[in-house]
Amino acid sequence: MARTETRHWDAAEHIETDADAAAYLEAALDEGDATLVAAALDDIARAKGLADRERLAEPHQSHT
Repeated sequence: MARTETRHWDAAEHIETDADAAAYLEAALDEGDATLVAAALDDIARAKGLADRERLAEPHQSHT
């Protein structure tokens, strides 16, 4: 049997505009699967360069 060769594919590398991100998230939301929505949000964050989850998880500090 011939061996199947696969290549790495990362959705974050294909999200180039805000419209891309919105369409991708909408498609994930339409599926109704919370795990898929979380994965889509992670992909979008990585595409936007916001992959530092620890920084994103911190509560915003008031600068008053």
